[in-house]
Amino acid sequence: MTPLEQAVAAEILRLAREDLRLEGPPPEPDAPLAGTLDSLLLLSLVVAVEDRFHLALTDDDAAEATTLAGLARLVAARAEPARLPAAGGGPPGEGR
Repeated sequence: MTPLEQAVAAEILRLAREDLRLEGPPPEPDAPLAGTLDSLLLLSLVVAVEDRFHLALTDDDAAEATTLAGLARLVAARAEPARLPAAGGGPPGEGR
């Protein structure tokens, strides 16, 4: 993953912990999310990601982004730069 994708993945993990109250060790970036989350939690995570990054993910998008790394890559490619966390912890929008 690129530094930007890593920053997006960290934000997705924060959403999972704080918004969805998921506990336990974080999933490996390339591990299938479906193996970590049940279908309801996976759908909740996709909705939280859509809300946080102000983008719409289709069913096809969700089917293709089956891992944390894949979801982070998709968000980094589609979200407006101002909505993205900065790679390295700076202010939002400086991630590119």
